[in-house]
Amino acid sequence: MEYFILIIVVLIGSVLLLNLRVRLELDDTRRLIFVGLGRSGFEFDFAGKISYLKIYGFRIKSFKQVKKAKEAVVEKEVVKKKPSRKVPRQRSPRDIIKILPQCSRALFKYFIDIVKSLAIEELKGEIEGGFDSPDLTGRAFGYYRAVLGVVPALEGHFRYYPVWNGAAFSGSLRMAVVLPLYKMLYRTLVLAFRLPLRKIIKVAIGTKKGEQDVK
Repeated sequence: MEYFILIIVVLIGSVLLLNLRVRLELDDTRRLIFVGLGRSGFEFDFAGKISYLKIYGFRIKSFKQVKKAKEAVVEKEVVKKKPSRKVPRQRSPRDIIKILPQCSRALFKYFIDIVKSLAIEELKGEIEGGFDSPDLTGRAFGYYRAVLGVVPALEGHFRYYPVWNGAAFSGSLRMAVVLPLYKMLYRTLVLAFRLPLRKIIKVAIGTKKGEQDVK
């Protein structure tokens, strides 16, 4: 029994030490996105319109991206449902508004903590691009500068040169971002303590119609 528990603990510890990985490769001929745990996961080739299942870095199975034919719409007979005897529940908008600020702060802190926990495994990129409208190009450039402020490690590894006189895109990018699973679990537990879970559950369940009047 002790050996069995030890094996379970070792397995859980080994899984928590793995990294959630997202890898992106973009250039004139390749458009690859990999999402997985460690070196296992799915790789999407948008240029070749094919996806791969990868195990420990090896492609095990491929899936072609085939467009589904439009199915004929069949009219179905309308079945009249019997009226439900359940008493409808109400959710007070006032209660929802009360918990919104605390939930928003907790989720914002969670997002920032997750971003800070990210580690850049590989980053080599240079993009020159813009949109039809200069204000959209300016907005994209602003997002780029904002990301640099949150993740200073990007500075010097990735450069974006905005094109103001029209829609354009050129360049190349190789990027791999990892998030240790144990850090994600820890941040999620912290989020659970920050959120008013009892109030959220109470609002989600709601109250029966007329219940408040009785009180």
